[in-house]
Amino acid sequence: MTAPTALRAGLIAASLCAFCTVPVQAAKIYQYTNAAGETVFTDEPTEGATVHDVKPAPVIPMERVEVPEPAAEKPAESSAPAPEPAREQPPEIRLSPEDGPVAAEDDPGTTQASDPYTHFAIESPADGEMASRPRGTITVELVLQPGLRSGDRIALLVDGEARVRDSTGRRHLLNGLAPGAHRLVAQIRSDDGSVVRESTPVRFTLIVP
Repeated sequence: MTAPTALRAGLIAASLCAFCTVPVQAAKIYQYTNAAGETVFTDEPTEGATVHDVKPAPVIPMERVEVPEPAAEKPAESSAPAPEPAREQPPEIRLSPEDGPVAAEDDPGTTQASDPYTHFAIESPADGEMASRPRGTITVELVLQPGLRSGDRIALLVDGEARVRDSTGRRHLLNGLAPGAHRLVAQIRSDDGSVVRESTPVRFTLIVP
């Protein structure tokens, strides 16, 4: 059988299969060989053809299938933890600096509860280097407002050592200071010796000319 003949035979076989799949009643297929020597399958009655009875394919009844309705989706539960209640912040505590509590800007001295003074400070000397007079002498000038209260006295301390006690003046001479760095503090003391007010320290370096 040649290639065209084989191809035609395949097409005829496919047509036969198609006929075989037609449902309902049995069909008759007629097979014969045409003038070209090709085998032909047809459903038209042909004289001298071989008759084939083709049984119909079985019919499969369709059954109704109940499809359940989809259940309503529940909202997703949040896994985030509930926010914690706000906590009260403790009051802020400020520590006083090394040289004592912080006073008002216009009052650099330390203030006690019974302090009647609004301003007390060392006006001279200032922080930094300064030249001494003969015998290591320097002048200390104070600023005091209002004036000294009755019974109060002024004291001057150099490097923690009292150089002036029980003074009522605002200008003092200190002598015998060695060259080098020093720390000067002025105090107002009551008649019982307690400190009413203390100035901001002055740190100076004494230079001997």
